[in-house]
Amino acid sequence: MNFDPYRNENAPRREVLPGGAVLLTTPMNTAHAVTLGVWLRIGSQDEPDGLGGISHFLEHMVFKGSENHSAFEIAQCFDSMGAAVDAFTTKDAVAFTIKVLPEYFESAVKLLAEMLLKPAFEPKLVTLEQSVVIEEIQEALDTPDDRLHDAYAARLYGKHRRGRPILGTPGAVRSFSPGLLRANHSRLFCGDNMVISMAGNLQDRFRDIVADCLDAPARPGVQKTRFNKPAKPANAAIIDLALEELDPFSLELTSPIIQTYFEVGNLGVALSHPDRLPVFLLTNILGGGMSSRIFQAVREREGLAYTIYNYSDMGRDTGLVSCAGSCSPEKLGRLIEVISVEYDRLIAEGVRDAEVESNRAQIKSQLIFSLEGVVNQMFRAARNEIYYGRFVPVVELVDLVDSVTVEDLARCAKAYFEPDSMLVATHGPEGANNNIYRN
Repeated sequence: MNFDPYRNENAPRREVLPGGAVLLTTPMNTAHAVTLGVWLRIGSQDEPDGLGGISHFLEHMVFKGSENHSAFEIAQCFDSMGAAVDAFTTKDAVAFTIKVLPEYFESAVKLLAEMLLKPAFEPKLVTLEQSVVIEEIQEALDTPDDRLHDAYAARLYGKHRRGRPILGTPGAVRSFSPGLLRANHSRLFCGDNMVISMAGNLQDRFRDIVADCLDAPARPGVQKTRFNKPAKPANAAIIDLALEELDPFSLELTSPIIQTYFEVGNLGVALSHPDRLPVFLLTNILGGGMSSRIFQAVREREGLAYTIYNYSDMGRDTGLVSCAGSCSPEKLGRLIEVISVEYDRLIAEGVRDAEVESNRAQIKSQLIFSLEGVVNQMFRAARNEIYYGRFVPVVELVDLVDSVTVEDLARCAKAYFEPDSMLVATHGPEGANNNIYRN
């Protein structure tokens, strides 16, 4: 009997449409719905100088009216189909997704295609949306952890464009004229730059519907993402990328707020880097769950914080690792001390075999859970294509997780979690940083 059915996973059907777009199809016979995502291979870190935030702004503007439908008509039509529509911009990609019942698939795809490929960019609506996005930027500045994270990422990444905010700045957003938007829309929404992924209860004709509606023409000069670009080691990159006049180890923001928000971390690795799975495992061991070391030390043993967690952000060519959360200002010094002690202990004592096995089980479960659901399958296929240029079966990742050794973890702990090389970033009331403990 096969107790590992995920080992029999079928790859999505992959084809390249005449315009250059990659179409990925993942049938799921037990599903009731269909989901489709149209992904652009480049995101905010690929924007030209002076146009920071334009990918996100274009994500907004395609919803604001097409050649044949107003913004309200687009919204009304999707609602009348019961469609779940979403869009988002990351540093590496832009995506537009719909989830519908099969009987509405054709209508939904036709409307989505018109919206994406034939936006109106009406001047009055451009001005209106500039106001909306500036409100979004200001809202992020009023959100303590969002504001801190943008500053933290900017300090770590330095001159690397991944450090720029996805939303851009109010000044840049105000400069986005209809003509500029049309030119950049033409550059981004083209076959060479698109990955189309669909999953779920697929009928034979769905492939032709998508190909007919979304086969955008190629654009000369469009450069696809380079796969498996080598990433620099974290500790070398912090010197190479950081702005020389800024302190690579300390960052303090102040606002009239009650708690102090913090991020403590370092540059990490790209998704293609061989250290990615050891780093992911270490992140989980340190602060990925209720039994993790830092959660237990900070929250359960000393009651220093309600929110405390570790995460890793891995992109196309670099990434970062962080321990983040919030606490009362008077507890900040002890909290940073506890984090440093746990990092030192990780490096000095390593990881116990039982701890490795427990965290392997957690990571493998997360990977296998990703096979469930039409949205997850659509996301997996598209992200694999964008980041790796191929489908990565979950069994390959499971086997890689199993192959991580205690020695791998020890080496990566020293390379990426050395407390003396960490940036300590805080956002809190005036004077909160006075409580920070450092050797």
